[in-house]
Amino acid sequence: MKLAVLGLGSAGRRHAGNLRALGHEVVGWDPEPAWDLPGVSRANSVEEAIAACAAVVVASPSSAHADQARAALEAGRDVLVEKPLATSAPDAEALAALAERTGRTCAVAMNMRFHPALRRLKELVANGALGKVLLACASFGHDLRLWRPENDYRRSYSARAELGGGIVLDAIHELDYLLWVLGPADAVSAETGKLSELEVDVEDVAAAVVRFRSGALATVDLNFFEQSYRRGCVLAGTGATAHWDWSAARIAISDRDESRTEEISADVGDTYRAELADFADAVRIGRPPLTSAADGVAAVRLAEAI
Repeated sequence: MKLAVLGLGSAGRRHAGNLRALGHEVVGWDPEPAWDLPGVSRANSVEEAIAACAAVVVASPSSAHADQARAALEAGRDVLVEKPLATSAPDAEALAALAERTGRTCAVAMNMRFHPALRRLKELVANGALGKVLLACASFGHDLRLWRPENDYRRSYSARAELGGGIVLDAIHELDYLLWVLGPADAVSAETGKLSELEVDVEDVAAAVVRFRSGALATVDLNFFEQSYRRGCVLAGTGATAHWDWSAARIAISDRDESRTEEISADVGDTYRAELADFADAVRIGRPPLTSAADGVAAVRLAEAI
């Protein structure tokens, strides 16, 4: 296909390169005029980029997601929107409704759904290997200054409220995969705050308790200031407990009789390529993408509640 990539920051550049590697033709647009990507044609406006292509990838700052995705859908284009789908639940809901009315594919770039460890956790829950899951604990923490060390973190969308930043929306992957694995959420209590010395005008920490319709409870802790990268999830069920540790690249599964470890090695780059391949395949054959607009709405609703 010929695809437009709107926004050529770190995410957009990665998408453009991966699309090219997957054999697609790419047209790029960014408000910063001094960009140059090998093999990527230049558009002079969002409208020009959308008109030139069959499908659109929105990779601009979060605050622009809803407007640019709406423009693509209204032009009759299928669209993949970087997470989050929008920065407010009403905007996300409006996009999902527009995609339904126009009959276009609207997918959300949630690459963590393609991580083999999370796919394994979902499988363990779905096949009953853990029994009934009663408690989940999902965590993410890393110093924002280390995310993109070549750039000034203070200028990033992550650090700026006007661009849709903050740890809750930036780490929405944790919310999305809990919804994916455990089903709909019914209630949430939470605290967020700006506690570190980071020069940001958004929350840099969040701690939440989520109750799911299944009856399970989940704790979620997210932050922008941990010095070492920490990510993982514990699922405690009536039959067994599974503990995924990102850094150790393994899942430990234990019950009252035994414990075993499954090594889960993953190239994160593969997850980004897989989400693009899934989107292209969904458009080609007319099936739902792995992360639909409805999924994106649910994640934004939970983020907004927190």
